Amino acid sequence: MRFSAPHPLLLALTAGFLNGYAFVFGGEAALIANVPLLWALRAPRAVHSAAFAALLGGVVGFLGGIHIYGILDYGWFLFWGFSFYTSSQMVLYALLLRHLWGRLGPFVDLLLPAAVWTLTEWLRTIGPLCMPASYVGCVADVPALRPLLALAPFTGGLGVSFVIALIQSVLFHALWVGRSHRRATLVAATIAGIALSLGFIVPPPLGDRPVRVAGVQGGLPNSAYDAARADPAASRDVVRTYATLSERAYRSGAELVVWPETAVRLPVTEIPALAAMLFPPADAPGVTLIAGLPRRVASGDERNAALVIGPGGRILDIYDKVRLVPGHEALYTPGTTWRPVETPIGRIGILICLESVYPEVGRALTLGGAELLTVISNDAGFGRSPIARHMTNRAIVQAVENGRWLLRVGQAGISTLIDPAGRMHSTLNLFEHGLVTGTAHRRADLTPYTRFGDWFMAVVAFGLATALLIARRRAGGPQPVG
Repeated sequence: MRFSAPHPLLLALTAGFLNGYAFVFGGEAALIANVPLLWALRAPRAVHSAAFAALLGGVVGFLGGIHIYGILDYGWFLFWGFSFYTSSQMVLYALLLRHLWGRLGPFVDLLLPAAVWTLTEWLRTIGPLCMPASYVGCVADVPALRPLLALAPFTGGLGVSFVIALIQSVLFHALWVGRSHRRATLVAATIAGIALSLGFIVPPPLGDRPVRVAGVQGGLPNSAYDAARADPAASRDVVRTYATLSERAYRSGAELVVWPETAVRLPVTEIPALAAMLFPPADAPGVTLIAGLPRRVASGDERNAALVIGPGGRILDIYDKVRLVPGHEALYTPGTTWRPVETPIGRIGILICLESVYPEVGRALTLGGAELLTVISNDAGFGRSPIARHMTNRAIVQAVENGRWLLRVGQAGISTLIDPAGRMHSTLNLFEHGLVTGTAHRRADLTPYTRFGDWFMAVVAFGLATALLIARRRAGGPQPVG
């Protein structure tokens, strides 16, 4: 089936809006998000001009990048920076497709969009200023697409994103390329169908060592903390919120209680009266608290920390956030290594806010022996932006990739208990006040992804490098396709 193509720029604009929509509103849109861009790149003007192909990709990436509009609360520099950063990803995507499409046969044509997309996603995980964004993060909370997550313990989230980009390619080639790619389209569609059914065929083990958990969500906006710096009454309100909820958690039968990131921004460990109000009392045996608190070390440096605290306020272990938000957390000194903390119920891996979007952090903690993961976060700066949902989806991906139960606790939300299949339990939404409670299960086994890391990316990179070498040996210069 063939249709006359609209102007390529119009198609790129459509793809940009679809990508942005997939990230912030409806993950299902990821299945078609780049189809208009693929159509635009087949247009003769895009094929003959590398500059125009790059422009098309840049438009898509920039519009998709504006999905981080919640970052406005952190300043215009980050807002525009992330938008242009996403644009650079899509420029590379468009240029590689332009260079390779139509040169290596129908089946390679079908696989190229998926392989190149996976490469660009992987590149977004590298470097001190990188900001991962992925299709697996878009679909993690879409029930109809959850079976796709069953790939993640084997391939990591990149494998899930590969399949989503492959579905885009199948749709494009089935609708607009036609008979010359019919057999390859059927094969690629079969591969995508098998991947989609994998979750029904190979459900992940959920563990058999139960731990009762409770996450404390104060539901406070950042303005409450701003007021607390200047007004003692407002400071008392913050403390009272966490004291009341924590007391409920300690008496609920929970073995593990978790606060969000920087839940109380006072030197609690240095003020005995505060510690007595907030920490597990001596008559609550078997309770361990993970408290998100700022702390000052002997050198005078400030750390964004998670303290492990036992009954009577005894500090058992401390984890300092390693990956800080550039600029926004300039007052803190980073920790030195990702490592699980030791607790009476076993080793627990703690990811603090931004760390939860990086695949290597959850993997390093799990390789270090973490039997349970927790994400503590302050997403209140995003307000009611859907970015908080996307951050929660990244926590789902961490749980599935590493085969661990994960308790996510946000200052303002979203707080939830996630199982290794990616299902959420006992969820509190944005700015709700209360506890997330449930039973998690510790696991000690390792998924293939945890053991071997981004092996799938190595396969994709090898395939792309081979394709580039073969294309270089053939007749030079981009040639018309379609």
